[in-house]
Amino acid sequence: MKLIIGLGNPTNEYRNTRHNIGFVCLDRWAAKHGNSFSRDKLYDYLCLKDTVLLKPTTYMNCSGEALKVALSKWKVTETLVIHDDLELEPTVLRIRQGGGDGGHNGMKSLFTVLPPSDLKRIRIGIGRNPELSVSDYVLSEIPASEWELFNPILDIAGKFVDTYIKYDFDSMLNDYSTWKKSYSGAKRAGIISPKEESNDEGL
Repeated sequence: MKLIIGLGNPTNEYRNTRHNIGFVCLDRWAAKHGNSFSRDKLYDYLCLKDTVLLKPTTYMNCSGEALKVALSKWKVTETLVIHDDLELEPTVLRIRQGGGDGGHNGMKSLFTVLPPSDLKRIRIGIGRNPELSVSDYVLSEIPASEWELFNPILDIAGKFVDTYIKYDFDSMLNDYSTWKKSYSGAKRAGIISPKEESNDEGL
């Protein structure tokens, strides 16, 4: 069973914040495919044939608690995490396996349950705002003007999720690389080749 975790914070207060990009990605994927999430004590979940989509409702800093329970409930063979990344410019998308937490508290919490090497990742850049503290910035709502930038990248991320669910991580990496090479807007969007993901720079 594959497990796909979108990181974020529960309740409408955080619904459209930068830190909830992982939630947004899974919500859009579910809506596109006519599915909806069910609720359990520590997470919202959507069970497919060979994949479970998971949104921890523990709040970001305790995401690992939801992962631990999920691993005990399902026979998970691999885990993909979708999350925001401060160190990447807004709408930059990168895919990799492993890597550091980059100061992301949700990833820090997941690492208490699984080692970094066991976590595959789709990272979506949100950039920084030097005028705001990290906490204030990641918990601020994305304005309408920025959604115009995020929407295409979230659509692309959803297509990569499709490939991962239907096939596997290697197939998703191949799609990622092919899309980067063939799509004329890829360079402008900041998409890079998986081969460039060999170190932790930018995490």
